Amino acid sequence: MTSKKRDTRFMASRPSGQSPTAPEKLKAVVRAAFAVFPIPADHRRDDGIANYEVDDDVLKFPGRVWTEIALDHWIRSISPSAIRRATNSDFFKYYLPSLLVGVIQHRDYSYLALDALLPDNPMYEPRSEWKGFRTSFSVQQTEAIVSFLELIRESSAPDGGVDPVTQDTRTPLS
Repeated sequence: MTSKKRDTRFMASRPSGQSPTAPEKLKAVVRAAFAVFPIPADHRRDDGIANYEVDDDVLKFPGRVWTEIALDHWIRSISPSAIRRATNSDFFKYYLPSLLVGVIQHRDYSYLALDALLPDNPMYEPRSEWKGFRTSFSVQQTEAIVSFLELIRESSAPDGGVDPVTQDTRTPLS
């Protein structure tokens, strides 16, 4: 089996000895990194491709500030990766922090945030559309996302299971 180089910008880790950001502090970091205004005017992709299932799901988003979108809206919607693919980048990036903050509070739904952030294919291979999404974040937003992913990694796989962020298999002693 050959090893493929992975694009790890979102999967970066802190220098040894630094712990992930505490949940309450991380919520403040996410809120500071993502502006509340301006609210995107439209969710449609720039190329005009429409996904009517996603259109129905995101009708609850437009015109509302991201801080008003509860985790429940994400839970009851089609997958976050489908929303990411079927909406324009500005729209998805604007509402993404509502998902991150919701998952910080309710970690049982971390799979939704990972679905929103990681490449959408079985091997999590970074492809062109995902690379464009990933590189569209500011430095401050990227740092908030990396801190979020570290928190999820820290709170996952305590028994040496598969790490949901890196997909590495770890033993408790490794």
